[in-house]
Amino acid sequence: MARLTSGLAPTVAAGILFGTSIPIIKMGLNHPIPPLSFASLRFLLAALLILLVFRKKGWVQKSLLKSQKMWGIGILNMLGYVLQFEGQALVTGSEAALIIGTAALMIPLIAWISHQESFRPLKSGGVIVGFLGVGLLVAGQGPSNSTGSSHLLGDLLLVATAVTIALVFIYSKPLAMERGDRAVTGGIVLTTGLLLLPFAPLGQTAQTISDPTAWSYILVLAVFGTVGAYYFFSKSVERVSPTVSSIILPIEVIVSTILSVLLFHESFTLTSGAGAVLIVAGVGLVSLSR
Repeated sequence: MARLTSGLAPTVAAGILFGTSIPIIKMGLNHPIPPLSFASLRFLLAALLILLVFRKKGWVQKSLLKSQKMWGIGILNMLGYVLQFEGQALVTGSEAALIIGTAALMIPLIAWISHQESFRPLKSGGVIVGFLGVGLLVAGQGPSNSTGSSHLLGDLLLVATAVTIALVFIYSKPLAMERGDRAVTGGIVLTTGLLLLPFAPLGQTAQTISDPTAWSYILVLAVFGTVGAYYFFSKSVERVSPTVSSIILPIEVIVSTILSVLLFHESFTLTSGAGAVLIVAGVGLVSLSR
């Protein structure tokens, strides 16, 4: 019981910190910070922090950084964040939060397709409910600053982001069991940071992020939304079962959606609101079935 109690705090903390990252990204993009430069600087600063603070705490394994599997996961993660930052520039914050949150639905679906895991009734019901919610959310989208075609493109980019998140989770799990959660987490951040290096700001782009406000978004996202979130997540995995740690997923979706609505004064139509409820319910059902 004591172990469970001590593990719940970092679990909830990780869910909250992961949930804050999507609104922070939207705020930075609205500033505006160029999407690819924003993603690059986020992971470069996070990687630097890991090397400076967590290097001797199991987060950096030189042998792991020479692994083809680790770099394959890093490429997937890099691709996912490129898609996410570009997609978030085209849609509302709450919509992005809900669509990205469907990664929780895609994990069991992809695992089932690849014959890694069976579908239980509760899990299959959660996936169906969640994807029905995505359809309603996209079909009932309200007004936004982007045109209809670009808004749809943003939705598609975020769906692709959710797929890459699911793939990173699936492929990193066996590696984490072999090398440890901290080492793999550190490896993901470091490889992603290096792969995003070509997108670091140059020329006129550097001028657009030269003010303190832009750097505050980048720093907060790197420190709290990346290193902090992953730190508490690794603590959670160490102390509680996968079933308990899976509550991170619905917490993340709920926190990011509520913050987006409050910060950006976004509203839902009846159709998109129903979709949002179904997505959260679907993620919750999938998490409970683990």
